Amino acid sequence: MRRTTRSSAHARAVKPWFAAAVAAALSLPVLALPAAAGTSTADGTSPGTSSCAYGYTSQATVWFGAGADSGVPNRETRRGCTVMDEIMAEAPFATHGAFVRTVSSVTKGLVRERVLTGGERRDIVRAATYSEVGRPHPVTGDRSVDLSSIGLVGYTVRATMPTDAAGTLAALAACGFRNIEPSGAAGNFYGYSAAELAPLTDAAGLEVPSLGVSLSNLRDDVDLVAAEAHAIGARYVRVSGSGSWTLADYSRTAAILNEAGERLSAEGIRVAYHNHGYEFETEEDGVTGYDVLVRETSPAFVTMELDVYWAASTDTSATDLFARYPGRFELLHLKDIAEDGSFADVGAGTIDFAGIFAAAPLAGVRYGFTEHDQPSPDGVTSACTSLGYLAELRY
Repeated sequence: MRRTTRSSAHARAVKPWFAAAVAAALSLPVLALPAAAGTSTADGTSPGTSSCAYGYTSQATVWFGAGADSGVPNRETRRGCTVMDEIMAEAPFATHGAFVRTVSSVTKGLVRERVLTGGERRDIVRAATYSEVGRPHPVTGDRSVDLSSIGLVGYTVRATMPTDAAGTLAALAACGFRNIEPSGAAGNFYGYSAAELAPLTDAAGLEVPSLGVSLSNLRDDVDLVAAEAHAIGARYVRVSGSGSWTLADYSRTAAILNEAGERLSAEGIRVAYHNHGYEFETEEDGVTGYDVLVRETSPAFVTMELDVYWAASTDTSATDLFARYPGRFELLHLKDIAEDGSFADVGAGTIDFAGIFAAAPLAGVRYGFTEHDQPSPDGVTSACTSLGYLAELRY
């Protein structure tokens, strides 16, 4: 796979809310992915070599966000793509009407080609009509952030958690945090297992909606991951990737996420993928590693945890991603980027958090976790400063 790197210059005014710095990288071997099963298409190309080689998975349904699932299988078309590939090729859409018209037109053609039935087309158009795609999400300045859905990434307080977890958690709760996302690996969160950490978070009055584990945990021991999540009450488990991956590796990772996500869904747990910058920098023919992860994972089992700092560090706007992949971002890492590209407390940098929160219905966000990779003067102070900004933010 060809790998190209885009400019590392940082955008000053990222126009990207609501609903860990680089974690331990896991290098997977480069795989030669087999071509998709099936015969050649009408134009003589095979599905595995089409322009949709890294397109939307056919193992999912035609889906446009929460409350907009058509229930129709995302079938392959004669062009080696899928129904979603053909619809979302025009994304992002300027208006909701433009989106619905595109869906209507594309599906009309797919009925003629006998990819869809008339009834399936009606279900898809109905789902599109109910979706948030293309609808305006302006900043009005009269809404406040729901702090009950805000938490802290435990990486911010990694310096004090191993030696004074109880004191650290109590201090976070005292300044208003209600949630925390511990970072580590199954069986080791700052020296604690989830079962050992749970009494401490309970004592501080903190919920643990999400748990950061390793990809190797998810790949090799799903039962342990489920046990750790249940022990502390987490409904999400999130993982990160590696800067050395090719698009084929991202495709392989998507398959791992789908398999683990389907197994964990029976336990009431969703899998989330947390990005750094390299997912947006690994690119081939305009398709990035991040595109592969979003398109090839099933919304039924896998969601994204978008780190807005790392996206901004590659000049990628969070709200642009929301528009391109509606409903796929149930979790956010809320981190700010200074003009020189360094980390900043939330609100002290250049990221448009009001715009992010305003677009939450489109993104499908349920929780946001503040984070600072290099907090000053200490993790608790930095965390509480960020929370204070969000408490005063109007969007």
